[in-house]
Amino acid sequence: MSEDIDTGSLSPPLNRTEQTVDLRGLDESDLEAHVTDLLASVGEGSRGPDGSVSSLSAVWVISQVEEACGVGQLVSPQDFKMDDLASPTTLSQMLHRQIHKQEAPMVGS
Repeated sequence: MSEDIDTGSLSPPLNRTEQTVDLRGLDESDLEAHVTDLLASVGEGSRGPDGSVSSLSAVWVISQVEEACGVGQLVSPQDFKMDDLASPTTLSQMLHRQIHKQEAPMVGS
């Protein structure tokens, strides 16, 4: 059983910066840079051999973006696809879409 435990598991970065970034105002490329920085803060082990983002890293990045936006849950299970983990770019594109869905009010007829 003990051999099933991943001793190199992901943990939050030790030296988290306390800078606030208004993610809602970022365009797609700026959000991608922020997502890439977050991934880098958890080390090289956060990406698979094919360049994809590990699901554990993605969950952590999503939680950081949700916290920074202050809008609650951005990504619900029905919004999330495995293709969103293909790269930091696809993860940030999905997050950008979800941020802007939160900002756009529903318009009734």
